[in-house]
Amino acid sequence: MFVLLWTMNLGAWALPPGAAKPPDPQDIAAEAVERAGLPPGDIALLDHPKYKWQHLQTAHFLLHHDQKMFAAKVARMGEQFYDSISADLPGLRDRVSPERSHLFIFRDPREWKAILASTPGLDPWAVSFVRGNVMLLQETGASPADKMDLLAHEMTHLVFNRFLPVRLPLWLNEGLAEYYGEFAYRAAKGMGQSKANAFRPLKSWMPLAELLEASAYPAAPAEASRFYATSKYLAGFLLLDQPRGKWEAFFARVLAGESASAALLDTYGWADVGALEKAFARFAR
Repeated sequence: MFVLLWTMNLGAWALPPGAAKPPDPQDIAAEAVERAGLPPGDIALLDHPKYKWQHLQTAHFLLHHDQKMFAAKVARMGEQFYDSISADLPGLRDRVSPERSHLFIFRDPREWKAILASTPGLDPWAVSFVRGNVMLLQETGASPADKMDLLAHEMTHLVFNRFLPVRLPLWLNEGLAEYYGEFAYRAAKGMGQSKANAFRPLKSWMPLAELLEASAYPAAPAEASRFYATSKYLAGFLLLDQPRGKWEAFFARVLAGESASAALLDTYGWADVGALEKAFARFAR
């Protein structure tokens, strides 16, 4: 059953005192890169001569990069995020193992724009994304924390793709990724992060009736931002403001294939979405 460690102790993300650090990522030659399960489009990206990829390998990831310093940090933090997220899924197994996930790291904004232009369905404001067992990560953000927050968000999607037997509804998938993105890097570094700072009063949110049924991202950047914020706050409301046992029961029902909206209202005892929104408003404000 899905158990979120951060609801108990955000410090659980950090390595325990005396624990062994994960092995350093290893440089590997291009001919040694595993390609099992990699779609043709990503094989073409891997082989494209203009990128001049270098390669790092860890227990669960293959990273393709052109600058080792950032890539090595992504590799180390990626493994720590993988361990923490997968520890929150004790009843599930990694369905992709022993295959590794591929992470393509882009530093040149022009190259990233070309990736967006060649990928159907992506909005021009997308900064990184996961498709199946592959992450395309743009090195962006003014600080290391910003960059690792983004990695934690995308790593949530990647680990879910490896472990979960069903696809989560859009709001839940993004809400949990936003939640991990908020706390994971700071907690892993032993940095304080209060819940009050993470969930300051939300001035405006997407109506929950729309959010729960959303199957596509809003096209306008402002509306997309509101979608992500509302998803994060709804996930936080369920995880932090409600009994954890109800969260576990709700998530188990979703994994069993039930309608998330119906399971949500039934598990928590809200008569309808209006009653949910009324309770949510007290948390969000």
